[in-house]
Amino acid sequence: MKTIILLLSTFTCFAQISLQEEEEKLSSFDYFLANPLNINLVSETELQSSLLFSPEQINSFLAFRAQIGAFQSILELQTIPGWDLDLLRRIQDYLVCNPIQPNWWKPNSSTHQILFKTDWTAETKKGFTDPDLRSKTRYMGDRTNQTLRYRGQLNANLRLGFLLQKDAGEKDLSDFSSGFLEIKSTGIVEKIILGDFVNQWGQGLVQSGGFSLGKSFESIKATQKFNLGGLAYSSSVEYGYYRGINTTLKMTEYVRIQAFFSYRNLDATTGIDSLGTQYLRSRVEDGFHRTSSEISHRNAMQEKTGGTNLVYSPFKIPLVIQFNTVLTSWSLTKPIGTGYKQPEWSGNELLNYSLSFQYPLRNIRLVGEFAYASHGGYAIIQSGATSLSKKLDLSYLFRNYSAGYFSPKSNGLSENSENLNEMGLFLGAGYQINKRMKLSSYVDYFRFPGPKYQVIEPNTSGWEVLSRLQWEKRHIARGFIQGKWTRKEAKDLLQISLDGHYVIQKSWDFHIRAMASKLGSEFGYLLLQDIKWDQGKWSWQSRVAYMNTPSYDTRNYAYEPGVPYSFLLPAYAGKAFKTMLVISYQWNREMSIAAKWARIQYQDRTEIGSGLDAIDGQTKTDITLQISYKMH
Repeated sequence: MKTIILLLSTFTCFAQISLQEEEEKLSSFDYFLANPLNINLVSETELQSSLLFSPEQINSFLAFRAQIGAFQSILELQTIPGWDLDLLRRIQDYLVCNPIQPNWWKPNSSTHQILFKTDWTAETKKGFTDPDLRSKTRYMGDRTNQTLRYRGQLNANLRLGFLLQKDAGEKDLSDFSSGFLEIKSTGIVEKIILGDFVNQWGQGLVQSGGFSLGKSFESIKATQKFNLGGLAYSSSVEYGYYRGINTTLKMTEYVRIQAFFSYRNLDATTGIDSLGTQYLRSRVEDGFHRTSSEISHRNAMQEKTGGTNLVYSPFKIPLVIQFNTVLTSWSLTKPIGTGYKQPEWSGNELLNYSLSFQYPLRNIRLVGEFAYASHGGYAIIQSGATSLSKKLDLSYLFRNYSAGYFSPKSNGLSENSENLNEMGLFLGAGYQINKRMKLSSYVDYFRFPGPKYQVIEPNTSGWEVLSRLQWEKRHIARGFIQGKWTRKEAKDLLQISLDGHYVIQKSWDFHIRAMASKLGSEFGYLLLQDIKWDQGKWSWQSRVAYMNTPSYDTRNYAYEPGVPYSFLLPAYAGKAFKTMLVISYQWNREMSIAAKWARIQYQDRTEIGSGLDAIDGQTKTDITLQISYKMH
C-alpha cells in the first residue's frame, strides 16, 4: 500500500473498517492539524466534523463563547463545563486562538513545517533485477519511496503547502506534485484556494472529498456528514482531487456561494473503435509510473470540472438548505457498458446536481440529500440522529441508489464501493452504561436491485450486524470487545476482536489484540503485542504479531504504527510472524528524526507478492527514515 502522509493522532484506529475509510478518517485529522480551528471563529459544523468533541462539549463551547464574546487565550477553554485538562492535552495541536479580525498580511502566529521521508524494501523485488528471457520489463527508477512536504501557516488567514512524491521504481521525486495557496478573510470573499482542493458538500452524493467515516460503531457520526465547502489538498494520494481555483462568497448572513473550476490530466487506458476513434477503457488511479507501459497511461485523458454550492440559512429558523451542481467533461468517451454494467453512465460529459438539507427537529438532527445525474440516474440519502438521554443515542440512515447513478466524487454510506445499484437501511445505537463503559451497535440491511460484479441474479440482499463493548479507566487502561457478522451473497463472515491498552507511570503503554475471522469452513486469527515507551526526547514502539489464515478471505486488518505523521493499516493474511520497531528522537524544539524497521516472515510460501513486486523468499523487510523541521 502506498504510504500516505497522515496524522497519527491519539485516537484509536479500529480494525473492522476498510482501509480506504481509515485513511480518509486520519486524513481528516491531518487536515485539522495543518489548518487548526480558530476558537474565536470556528463554526458548529467544523467542530462536529473534526470528531474531536462530543455533542455536549460542542454545546458548552458555543454557549460559553456567546457569553464572553471572544477568547484571549487557549487556556480559557478549561473553564468551560465538560472541558478538562485531559481533553485540552489531546486537542491542543488542533486549535489556535487568533483575533477575530486580524490583518491578513501580517505574519502573526506563523508555523512552518518541512518533512522528508524515504522508505524501501531490503529484499530485491523482481522489478529491480536484470531482465531475463521470459520478460524484459523492469522498473526504470530506484527502489526508494520518497516524499518531501512543506506546509506553512503564515497567519490566521494565509496558508500554503506543497508536496513532491515518488514511488519505488519511479525516476524522479517530482513524479507527483501537489500544492495550494489558501486565503481567508472576513469580507465578502471568505476563502480562495489556488491549486489543489476537494469539496465536502451535503451528504456526499455529489461531492465528498476528505473525511468519510463509512459504517462504524460510532453510528451517529457514520450517518451524518457536514458541509465543509472547499478544503485545501496536499496529500500523496494521486486521485480524487481537483486542481484550479475554489472560492467562497458570503453574500449575506444567510446566503453563501461557493464556486470552483478545475482542469486536470488523468491517467487512463484507451482503445480504438471501428471508426478509428479513441475511447476510454478504464481510469488508472494507482499513480504508478514505473515501467514504459505505466508511463504510457500518464495524462492520457483531460478533465474539466466546474460547480457551485449555494447554502441558504433562513433567519431565525435552524434550517440549512443547499443546492449543488457540478458539470464535468472529459476528452475521452466512455462507451456503453455490457452485462451488469449496461445501466451505468456512458459518454464524455456529466451534469450532477442535488438538493440537501439539515434541520434539528427538537433533539433530532435530520439531514438528507437527493441527487440526480444528467443521464437519468438518481441517489437518495435521508438520516436522523438523536440523544434520547445522556446515556442513549439513536440514529438511522436510509439510502436508495439507482443502477445508473454516477458522480466522480460521490461517497455516501454504502455497502458497494460506489453509490449505485443499492437500497439499504442502517440503524445504530449507543448506550453509556456508566462513566467507564459504553455499548455501541448497528444493524444494516442492504439489497442490490440489479446484477453486480460476479452476481448475475437481481435483488440479492444481505445483513451486517456489529456490537462493541468498550471500557476505560481514566489515564490507566482502556479496551473493547467487538463482534461483527456479515451475510452477503449467501456467505457468512464472522469477526471477533479483543483489544486492551494498559499504561504504567505514563511512560509505558502495553497493547494487546486478538482477532479471529470465520468464513464458511475457513478460520483465521491474529495475535499481536505492542509495547510503547515515551520518555522526554526519545520514544520507541515495538510489535510482535502472529497471523494464521487459510486465505485472504479471512484476513484481519490492524493498525500498524509508523514514523510520526504516517501509518499503515495492512491486511494480516497467511501464516507468518511480523516484528516491528519504531524509534523517534526530538533533536531540539524544531527538528525531529525517526526510523522504522518492520519484517514479516512467512511459513506458508516461498514467494511474496506477484508480478514485478514479487520477492523470491519467505521474508520481507521494510525500512523507513524521516526528518522533520517545524518552526514557530
